[in-house]
This record gives sequence, C-alpha cells and structure tokens, in this order.
Amino acid sequence: MMFNRNNEPIIIKNDEFRKCILFISFPIYDYKEEELKILKDVIFDRSEKYDTRRKLAIACINNYCLSYRSKISFIGNNAFLEFALIYPSVASLKKDVLQDNLLFAREMIFNPYLENGVFSEKLVRESIEMYKESVKNKLKRYDGYCQYKNDLLIDENDYLVSKVFKDLSLLSNVTSERLYNVYKKIISGPPLTFLIGNVDEKKSKELIKEIILDNKISNVKFETDYNVYVKNISNSVEVVRENSEFSTSSVCCNYKVRDMCCYRDRVLLTIVKNLLSSNNSDVLFNYLRNDNDLVYRTNAYTYGFGTLSLISFTGSKNIDMIFELYEKAMNYISDINYIESRLPLFTEKARIDNELDKEELSTILFDYVDKYLGYTNEKYYDVIKSIKPLEVKDFIDNRLVMVSKYIGVGKDYE
Repeated sequence: MMFNRNNEPIIIKNDEFRKCILFISFPIYDYKEEELKILKDVIFDRSEKYDTRRKLAIACINNYCLSYRSKISFIGNNAFLEFALIYPSVASLKKDVLQDNLLFAREMIFNPYLENGVFSEKLVRESIEMYKESVKNKLKRYDGYCQYKNDLLIDENDYLVSKVFKDLSLLSNVTSERLYNVYKKIISGPPLTFLIGNVDEKKSKELIKEIILDNKISNVKFETDYNVYVKNISNSVEVVRENSEFSTSSVCCNYKVRDMCCYRDRVLLTIVKNLLSSNNSDVLFNYLRNDNDLVYRTNAYTYGFGTLSLISFTGSKNIDMIFELYEKAMNYISDINYIESRLPLFTEKARIDNELDKEELSTILFDYVDKYLGYTNEKYYDVIKSIKPLEVKDFIDNRLVMVSKYIGVGKDYE
C-alpha cells in the first residue's frame, strides 16, 4: 500500500486538557540498522544555539516547555524520526507560547550541535560503546540470553533480532560524518506535523507552516510495510538443546499463527496469551509453580507478527515435565467452558483501558496518527467485544501451530 498525502499541518482541537502536544515526524525512506541504532542516541542532544545543557534547560524554562523527546520509531519495517514537545495551553497558562516552542523545535531539528561540521565524535563513540555494552549485558543474563536464542528460532528476515545485535562489527561502519549525512538526508524531506490541544486552529496551522515547513506544503509519499506477519510454518517442530553457562535452565515452546493476516488475529493471539498468563487467568503459573513447584519464573509472550512463546526457568531435572505441563495448559485453555468464563473478564478490562485512554492526550494523538498513516482504524476494545468464545477455541485448535522448542540446560546438569 502507498501512503500519499500532502503534509498540511494537522490541528486536532481538544479543550479537555491543560496541555498541548506538538508532534513532528520525518519518514525515513531507506536506512541501515546500524546507523539508526546510534543516530537515535545522538539526535537532539544539543543545538547550535543551545550548545550546553544549561542553555538548553534555560530555553525550556523560558518557553514553558514541560518536556520534549525524540526517538526513531518503527511501524513494521517503516521507520520514522520523531520529535514531540509538550507545553501548557493558553487557557491554563494565560499566555500563548506555541511560537516560542515551534522556534525551539526548529532550532533543535534543523540546527544540531556539530563539531568540525559533523556530529560530536565523542558522543558517537560513546553511543556505540553503550550499545555494545547493552548487548553484552543482556547476553550475560540467563533470561536475556534465553530470549535472544529463542527469538532467533522464531524470527523471520531479522524482524525480531536485528543484524546489528547479531553482528556488532557492523558498527565499525558508523562514523560521525556518515551519521550526519544520514540525518541531513532525513530532515531534507518534508515532515508530517500534528498539534493537539486547546489551540487556535487557524493561527496554529499558519505558525507551523511558517516556522517548521518554511511555508512549503509538499507531497509525502512512501510504500508502507506496516504489517509484518509470520509466513514460515514448518510441518515439523525444530528443537534446539544446548548446555549453557548459567545455573538456571531455560525451557521454551513456540507457536506461530497459521494465515496470520490482520489486527483481529493479533487480538485473538493476545486473548490466548491472557488465558495462559494474566491477572484474570494464570493457568501457566498455577500448573508450573502453584501446583508442582517446578519453576522460578514462567510466562507467556506474544509478538504482534504472529508468535506465542511459553518460557520457564527451572532446574534441569524438570525440563521434560515442564513440556508435559505446557501441553496440558494449552489443552485446558482450549476448553470452551473455560474460554466462556474468562473472555468477559478480558473484555471488561479492555473497556476500562479504553476509558482510561480517553484521559491521556498522548494516546488520543497517537491513535489519530496511526489512523492518519493508514496503520490501523481499529481499537482493541472494539475488536475484542465482537469476539465469541467459539472463535477463540477455533483459533487455538486450528491456527496455532507448534513450531519450535528451545532448551538451555543449566550447569546443574553436571
């Protein structure tokens, strides 16, 4: 599908909150993972005008800026460089500070702090080392190592485990000059701009056009690849068993959804996860810990692209029994009577969450942004309340396929 719209500023009038949120998003049209991993830690650190932390802090105080943040986000395989800023509304402050905050945003985005015409070499090196250290630290933990090995099993096309995580040597290609060139290319394209809050719509739109867009309305066009779903479902179960350096054994069982294709399937998968492990239904914990005292920890995890993982940490002598209890748990949650008893609880929780979302201005904004980008027009509560117990049972019985097992045998095997 193609996203193809003019980047006219979007003003969302909402007078129920005392704050406003400015959100600026630059689509990233092509990228290398290793560059984005580091760029996200380098951007908006300082600017040409605000070249010290003190100057930056004073500017925020003078502008009544409540907070600002930047990130590189992903929807499926589409990447976006984002800048968001929160400030008080005119009604609450008795003063309009939109223009000051737009000028601050423009300064931070278009005039980054440079040394010798590029990003700070010191900051880039520090960011690279921090990322390397975070990877090493994760793999030093038994749960982090287990997640990594299990994700490798269920991954497709490096969606769950990035190439950079698997090969840190790719970071040797990242330099200050290269990063700055990547950044310049990103911000040279037209951004999408949104403002939500109790604002003067006409005046706000004109200010954003003038300050952020240089009075140029441009076409924003890119191929969307938002919904990445599993496709590789083998007829046999792949088993990876290895001796680990940890004292704790890891026991993982993975399922993929056959013909995963839409948001409704994601909701169904979440229901299955909640039947196994949630406040309203903790079958997995009851079987493995309460009834049999076999595990230190156990949980069920899902990825939106169509996988369910049952993961436990235990002693090596319990491994076979845990797989037996996994099977028992899956059979138990497929019982129509049990589903009928739990689904209303999940639906009620979704209703409450939906009401709470209405009290968060950021949630209202990003729901709007998702719809604007063509990512989703559906809300979780609207979908789950239309799902019947029989549909859940059919999903478990006929669409969930066991695809792999990972066993990391701890040192107690000695």
